[in-house]
This record gives sequence, C-alpha cells and structure tokens, in this order.
Amino acid sequence: MELERTLEYEPKAEKFYYTVKEISQQIKGLLDQRFTYLWLEGEISNLKFSQTGDIFFNLREEEATLRAILFKEHRHEITCECLRDGIKILGFGKLTYFSRSGNIYFIVKKLEPLGIGLLHLKKNYLLEKYKHLFDPNLKREIPPYPQKIALITSLFGAALQDFLKISENRWDVQILIYPVKVQGEGAHIEILQALRDLNDYFPDLDLIVITRGGGSLEDLAPFYTEEIILGIRESKIPVVSAVGHEIDLTLCDLVADKRCSTPSAAAQEILPSKEEILNRISFLKRKLLQLLELSFSRKEKKLKDLHLSLKEKNPFREIHLLEQKLKDFRLLFFQRVSQKLHLKENKLIQLKKSLHALNPLYMIQAKEEKLSHLKMLLFSLSPYSILKRGYSIVKSYPEGRIIKSVDDIREGSMVEIILHEGRLLAKIEKKEK
Repeated sequence: MELERTLEYEPKAEKFYYTVKEISQQIKGLLDQRFTYLWLEGEISNLKFSQTGDIFFNLREEEATLRAILFKEHRHEITCECLRDGIKILGFGKLTYFSRSGNIYFIVKKLEPLGIGLLHLKKNYLLEKYKHLFDPNLKREIPPYPQKIALITSLFGAALQDFLKISENRWDVQILIYPVKVQGEGAHIEILQALRDLNDYFPDLDLIVITRGGGSLEDLAPFYTEEIILGIRESKIPVVSAVGHEIDLTLCDLVADKRCSTPSAAAQEILPSKEEILNRISFLKRKLLQLLELSFSRKEKKLKDLHLSLKEKNPFREIHLLEQKLKDFRLLFFQRVSQKLHLKENKLIQLKKSLHALNPLYMIQAKEEKLSHLKMLLFSLSPYSILKRGYSIVKSYPEGRIIKSVDDIREGSMVEIILHEGRLLAKIEKKEK
C-alpha cells in the first residue's frame, strides 16, 4: 500500500516506467524506514542448517509465510530447544529486502519460545513503564523486631514449610497465613486480593511476605504482572518478596521493600535471632555496667577534686591555716626564747662556778679538804694503822732495826715490840724457823 502511494504521487516524473533496481531500492527504503527492529511471532518450518553455520527457516502463521535467517554470529544467544520445526517462537530482529533474489528476509538477532519471549517482552515493557516505582528511595524500612506478620503463599508448597521451620527457632512472632495460588492462570489476581484484604482488615501487621519456591519462567509469570507491581506499591504495610531461587529476580522482587533470595532466607533476614539478641543484650549489659562504673569513677574523682578545691578555697580553712601558723610561730618563739634563756642560765652557772672557784675561802676550804683527804690516805698507808687490828712491830733493841725474819736476830738479844697502845721490851730466848 505504501509502495502504491509512493508511485502514485511521485512528483513530476518525466518517464513512465521504473527499472527493477529502482523498485528494489524503493522497497528496501520503505522497509528500513517503516520497520526498524521488531519482535515477530511465528511458527518455525522448513528449518535448514548451512555449511557456513547460518540457519535458514520460515516463519508462518496460517496462510502467511516469511523467510528468516539466523547468522552464525548470533547462534550462541539461542537455545537449541527453540530450533525445531513446529515450535512457536518470538523472534527479535530486522526486516531486510534482498534485491538480487527479490525476497524479504527477517534477520533474527534473538529467538525465544513464545511463552518465555512474551514474558521477557512484558517484563521489559513494565520495567520501562513503572521504572519510577522501582526507585530504592521509595522502599520502606523493614521493622527490626516484628510482632505480627502475614504470609501470602500456597498452603501446599515447600516455601511455607521452609519459612515456618526457620522462624520457629528465631523469634516469637504471630504469623498469619493467607493461602493463594502462586502459579497458573489467575494467580496474580489472588495475590493482589490478598494484599488488599490484609491492608483493609489487618492494619496492625508489621510486615507482609509474598513467597513461593523456585520454578520455570512460566511458573513465575504471575510475579511479572502489572497488578503485582501496583498492589505492592499501594500497600500501606511493608512488603517482602521471597519468590523463586537466588538466581530468580522478578518484578515482584524489584518493587518490594525488601527482596530475599529464598523463603528460608526471608525468615532469617526479617526475623531476628532470639539467641543472638539475648547474647547482644548480655554483651550490652556488661558494656553498660563497665561504662557506668567508669562514669561513676570519673564522677567520684571529679567530686573529690571539687571537694578538695572547695576545701582549698574555703575561707575558714585559710583562717585555720593562719591560726595554725600563728601557733607554730608562737611555739617557735617560746622555743627560741627558752633555748636562749637556757643558754644564758648555763653560762651564768658556769660563771658562778668560775667565780666560786676563784673565791679564796672556797680555795682554802678546798685545800683543807684535800689535805684532810691526803692525811687520811697517809694514815691508811701508815704501818701503825694496822696495829689497831692486833698486829705489832718488832725492832732490835737498841738499834731500832725492824726484824723481818728470825735470821735478823740472835738468841739472847733484846727486842722492842711496838703495839697499838704502848711498847714492850723482851729478850729472845729461843727462835724457830
């Protein structure tokens, strides 16, 4: 139709015919202008593999057929399961007119089975349409210690059992289960209705968890829908998505306030560990006590310092110090005076003694005392002093020589015996030795 209008309204054509080349160029130009890159649905038929590595096949739908080429440089992007006769596919590529053969070919860049291909198209479309709703700044904070949560999941799936098994030993939380279909036709409608019911009838919920186990892309199709995106974003209660396995990333995961890789991971991440909390509380308690003890110690030291400072600046303390200083000076003064007086007194005594020693009467008296002493000593050494004890002195008579031995005198000689009182004259009649 486009070609007919172009030929009909060609301005001021000076000739009444076109060459094949000119027509071919017109056709190619129209295709390049009207159809750039596009997705195309069809069924594979007449599949052929060339020796060069290129793949040729037809895309047909009822009575319509279009030739297609998949060049070898794009084969690594295609799964082998898609390349079979009779398989309905969704291909991405560009329409091109080959003037030499006069045929229009669809040059394939990507090729997917029809279900998966539609899901990818839908996903990309919704990602672009609602990209403002995937903004991380819109995500709400997940309560760190939830008391009441709701699970939107299947009653018969492993996801529910995995979540309950992990949550049992982690945290005391009330869990409300809202059973829904998690795959197949109408599943996304049930999930949306569950979100609305929980918001309307259970506004005290801390958290809503949407969860299911892994599956194929077709199984996870309900989580790539517009209804799920809008339903999660309209929820007044924060929503956690734990859909599929770790490698799966659905639109539900992207729009949710928190994404968890698996149902078990969701239970571990949104429910705190009671044991860890208790250990943490115990640690913080010890830390608090240490800090309090340190704080009290510092306050006590500061109080003591202030008390000492106050005592130092207390005027009564100054008066007391001055009073004590005055007492010390007074005591020191009396000590010094007493010491001085004592020295003077000693000196006076010495002078008195010296004066007394120089007194002639004292000197005479001293001489008399000394003479009396010497006299007594002389008398004590005198041989006559022993006569009082009954001893006597024998002398020769009349010579007066003291007789010390019988050899000093002869028999018949006269001797003088001196006694304490008086003397005797005697004649030696006999002597013995």
